[in-house]
Amino acid sequence: MKNHRNLVLAIFLLMVLAGCASHYSPKNIADPYGFFSGIWHGAIAILTITVNIISWVLSLAGISFLQDIQIIGRPNTGLFYYIGFAIGFFWLSLFG
Repeated sequence: MKNHRNLVLAIFLLMVLAGCASHYSPKNIADPYGFFSGIWHGAIAILTITVNIISWVLSLAGISFLQDIQIIGRPNTGLFYYIGFAIGFFWLSLFG
């Protein structure tokens, strides 16, 4: 019972944190995502993948839900962004 409560709490916290992720906007064109944004996006990648799958399934029924969530931030700085993304993703996978 306690494990279920902790799981629900962890999912809730991840959803709250995912709301802080910034998305593609004209401001980002002037200041693209870098290494530290890559770490953050990698850390919340599991949640964004889940939201994308849910959004896709709901779109099959004609429901538009969180269509603008992206797994990879664009525009990004390239290699350093992807290195940060990998570090964030694997850090969450190992210690999350």
